Amino acid sequence: MKNVRTVFMGTPHIAKVLLENMIQNGIHIVLVVTQPDRKVGRKQNIVYSPVKECALENNIPVFQPHHIKQEFDEVLKADPELIVTCAFGQIVPSEILDYPKYGCVNLHGSLLPKYRGAAPIQRAIWNREKESGMSLMKMVPQMDAGPVFATKKISIDDNETSSTLFDKMADAASQLLIENYDALCDTEATYVDQDEKLVSYAPKISKEDERIDLSKTDEEILAQIRALSQNPGGYIQVNQKKFKIYDFEYVPGPIDEPFVWVGKLQRGLGLNLQKGTLIIKSCQMEGKPVVSGLDFANGQGQNLKGKKV
Repeated sequence: MKNVRTVFMGTPHIAKVLLENMIQNGIHIVLVVTQPDRKVGRKQNIVYSPVKECALENNIPVFQPHHIKQEFDEVLKADPELIVTCAFGQIVPSEILDYPKYGCVNLHGSLLPKYRGAAPIQRAIWNREKESGMSLMKMVPQMDAGPVFATKKISIDDNETSSTLFDKMADAASQLLIENYDALCDTEATYVDQDEKLVSYAPKISKEDERIDLSKTDEEILAQIRALSQNPGGYIQVNQKKFKIYDFEYVPGPIDEPFVWVGKLQRGLGLNLQKGTLIIKSCQMEGKPVVSGLDFANGQGQNLKGKKV
């Protein structure tokens, strides 16, 4: 790898995987930029982002701006020749984008110009796409609108969840960057403009999106659950509380009545949909820990059988 002063910007697990691969391949990272620490739980314990944990383990300086649009001097002081971003979580200002000799590139989880926006991985599953991919693009002030350097396609399996697709995307992002890193570190690097006629968007998952829409077809309901698993999780209402469904099987076939709890089955908790039965294998009642569908059926779920959702 070329010895180029590189700043990395990212926050969640997918970005951590990319950072780990950059380090393993000898990329010269002079600074890591990630979101501020979070307070979690009743005790308000401080939690580092996965990217910060990786940086500290490898003795790389960390910068955590609350508002990168106003707090960018630390990045410029690092004197980067290339900036690589992946799921950073804030809009990067032009002062940063315009600084590096070789530009600022982003790894985006879709085949651009399709699914620009905050949730391309979840929306691809929700919309029952058969294919997605990772794009290596040059960053511009407009969201995900920059020209593309290279892409890597990924097939989406019938039972794909956002968790499994995130893992595939993390691997694809790492391969894409490592394979193209030296070529990026060239002032003559060639990027291809996106076709604006083909643009589509993937908006952030909202609180309203988390509620499972039982007015949809079985296929659409299953896609929504898979898109939201394992985080944040899709839910239905059970006794006026959110009941999140994380892992499941679906058995098509005749049912007696739609949207009625079947109760305990061999592999989990059963709920009729319109044309088959949802067997819930992992779930969480609001305010409670995640449990198996069988454990829930043996406990709180004992009185659900025969009741309508």
